[in-house]
Amino acid sequence: MGDMERLYDRVMRKLFPDTSLRSEIESIMDTYGRADWQPEGPRVKLAILKLSSGKPAQIRYFTVQACRDYREILAAAETPGQLANPYARKNDPGLYARLEEEDRKQYEEWIREVLREKES
Repeated sequence: MGDMERLYDRVMRKLFPDTSLRSEIESIMDTYGRADWQPEGPRVKLAILKLSSGKPAQIRYFTVQACRDYREILAAAETPGQLANPYARKNDPGLYARLEEEDRKQYEEWIREVLREKES
């Protein structure tokens, strides 16, 4: 089991401590990754959890979207600032560098918050 897979497992257990509900959510999310062109299962599934705020209906929606184009799910979850400013890399490298840093921090903070929140 890789680091991303372990992280995904920890987040799932924190968001869905009830094993029955977690099993239901996992069966929804397991529809992603069946096709050869659907890589990085744990990373994409973490992104789905983030975007859905842990709501089952939203998990289903974002899983369907990931099955169509996983890159959009990753971009929305991991790099929302860069996604909202598509020309920053070319036109304003300083802004782009700040967006990269802010995006990294927001994603890491989401993970910390999920893991911390459910431990309390």
